[in-house]
Amino acid sequence: MSLRTRLGGFKILDNVVWISLLHPGEDPGFPAALCGRLAREKVNLAFLTCEHREEAWRLNLAAEPDGAEKAAAATKAAFPGIRADGSTSGILSLFPHRSDPGITSALLDLFDRKGIQAEAMAHSNSAISVILRDAVLDMTAGALFEVFCFGAYRTPADWRLARKGKEQLYREVVASYQEKQPKVYALEWYERQELFQMRLNRPEIPLMGKRLADFARSGRMFTFLVLGPSGDEETASLSFCLPASSENDTPRPIPDRIPGTAVRKVSPVAVFSMNGPHFGDRYGIASDLLSAFSAEGIALPAFSCSIHSVMGVVFSRDSDRAIRTIRECFEVPSVIRKT
Repeated sequence: MSLRTRLGGFKILDNVVWISLLHPGEDPGFPAALCGRLAREKVNLAFLTCEHREEAWRLNLAAEPDGAEKAAAATKAAFPGIRADGSTSGILSLFPHRSDPGITSALLDLFDRKGIQAEAMAHSNSAISVILRDAVLDMTAGALFEVFCFGAYRTPADWRLARKGKEQLYREVVASYQEKQPKVYALEWYERQELFQMRLNRPEIPLMGKRLADFARSGRMFTFLVLGPSGDEETASLSFCLPASSENDTPRPIPDRIPGTAVRKVSPVAVFSMNGPHFGDRYGIASDLLSAFSAEGIALPAFSCSIHSVMGVVFSRDSDRAIRTIRECFEVPSVIRKT
């Protein structure tokens, strides 16, 4: 019997509405315009991923039901031709993640064995957050204990007992306090990265998790990852970053390792990550950042915001301007350059 991986814990934010958007076109200002509309409606986003590939923007967002109604109305009013689907769902967050691809691989393999479909996924340095259909939330919570163990609870029954009566504590709420310049703990910056964007058949997703773990064992830890619908039921869209390869790297190129996968590589890029004390409980965080980048003409081919964390990908040529723009937008005590 294999040993289970020890983690700090997990939480499930249920009764949220997941909205998946597909917006054709190259307009670099679309994410900023959309998030600006939602901020003006005071919609707090508990989950947001954004990626541009195949000449279209793909966004996944989740909000409380009343916020989701505002989000849907604002989106249709501002972008009448947009394609959008919504459903009652939940957000599973597993932490601490420690950027360990083995955890991601184990989670995707578990989902595959149990027939659980991850509708959308976002990584931060602290957590993996996954959008799941409402019908599978309880089953997923129990299944986690087959491959992970948690310090706070030993069994699914322990977790449910600890959660009972405290569900409201897990809700993402809109903070009444809105700083003029939101605070972050630090800005982490990863240079010399490569962005891979691909379309996967759904059965290939667990294989992709195993491949990321393979790359980590060779010293190439992924620094960014978002997953979401590709536009049909059978495929998913994946964007992730790895440190740029060198001549001494032994792994074969990504396309050779994922049969049947359409791959686009963007290089060189940089990845940024930041956490803030109010990122999870106030609206406008994504809007502030995306609007500032848009005003400066800084492109963001991929972006995510979940569990108090914001992560994004910029072209390396824009790194200095991007750091300066972030520091003008947020109160950043330090910039930590990672290798």
